[in-house]
Amino acid sequence: MKKANSFTHGLAALALCAVAALPAACAASSSGSASDPQGFTLTDGFLAKYQAVETDSIKDPCQLSPVKVLGLTGEGAGKATIDQMAARYDAQPGVHAMLASHGVTAKEMILGTVTLMSAAIQELKQQHPGMVQGNGAAPQISAANMAFYQSHKQAIRQFNMQIAQQQLRANGGKLPPCLSASAG
Repeated sequence: MKKANSFTHGLAALALCAVAALPAACAASSSGSASDPQGFTLTDGFLAKYQAVETDSIKDPCQLSPVKVLGLTGEGAGKATIDQMAARYDAQPGVHAMLASHGVTAKEMILGTVTLMSAAIQELKQQHPGMVQGNGAAPQISAANMAFYQSHKQAIRQFNMQIAQQQLRANGGKLPPCLSASAG
């Protein structure tokens, strides 16, 4: 359980890093509301597709995980738009076919992932105002998306814990190298 907690903390740190890149990505997007990234709305249908994609991503997270393209590391980190991240994700080997098999596009997956991460960070900021600092951290999430996140939070957390445990088993108790903070 200690390894799962350390992996979960690693994912939380990764999410915090990703969210630091979100304001620029969302602001640079071609359209959208002032709240949610490009007006994306979380639904049960999207959540099922998100979970199916994340489950498939365990097979090869360095190619299939949407987290890798969120602009966390490397040259130009935090400067990509949603459209650029979606194009980069869709171009990774195996991603387009995997997404198509679940009836979701790369852009929907990136927007949904950003919205879920932003909702989690927004909740964290509300609960622990001093914990999340920075230059705006994440886009403000609409009341509807926050309500969706709140009503599904336990299931999302439980799912993410299962994914984390599977990743730990598959990677000898560590994050895959491509998803670690030092990857570039």
